[in-house]
Amino acid sequence: MGRKNTAGRVLIVMGAMLIAAALLLVIYNLLQSRHSSKEMTKALTELHRQIPADGGKGIQPAQTESPFMVFEEMGFEIDGIDNSGAEEEAPGEETDEAEDPVIELDGQYYMGLISLPSVEQEFPVIRGWSYPNLNVAPCRYAGSRIGRDLIICAHNYSGYFDRLQELTSGDSVIFTDINGRSFEYVVSYTELINGWDSPSMLRGGVTDWDLTLFTCTWSGYSRVTVRCELMDGEK
Repeated sequence: MGRKNTAGRVLIVMGAMLIAAALLLVIYNLLQSRHSSKEMTKALTELHRQIPADGGKGIQPAQTESPFMVFEEMGFEIDGIDNSGAEEEAPGEETDEAEDPVIELDGQYYMGLISLPSVEQEFPVIRGWSYPNLNVAPCRYAGSRIGRDLIICAHNYSGYFDRLQELTSGDSVIFTDINGRSFEYVVSYTELINGWDSPSMLRGGVTDWDLTLFTCTWSGYSRVTVRCELMDGEK
């Protein structure tokens, strides 16, 4: 009888510890989300101040950061590469990113703005992704606008890509570069991609696409992925 009571107390203590750990994780995520939202709002305000409203007429192209390509997935190991958060160059993939200019703000390089009119959201876009960068704003995961293979990722925090799954076929997505030129895309389709299936994220699914937006599901095992095509007449 005594052994049963002892085992019961141990289970109760373990259960309480798990509940406490879960609550601490929720609190941490809320605090991180609040801090990230402040940082993103600050960057968005400054970019709106610096990006010309005339589409960049009469201004010189901005200086760019050294070109690089990142193909690490968020939060998991890809093809045996340790996802330590460092940015890696993907073999076999080349993009001339000198054509995608950037603005430097507080040590971050921003390549423009991404707007989702159907859910009334707008975000700054950081040139290269890392875990610290993702806590500031959505990031370019791979590709480029000029190469028509741009992939942008973000957390699913409130106010980030938490409403990405609400986008449907035909919705508009607008990318504005730092010279003030806007490029309109239309949502082609959405898909769930396994978090370990990096090739499908990079190559796409059922049709061609020019822009991809993705974020984690709450479980972290899949990626909500939105594929978009450039509107006719855009370049």
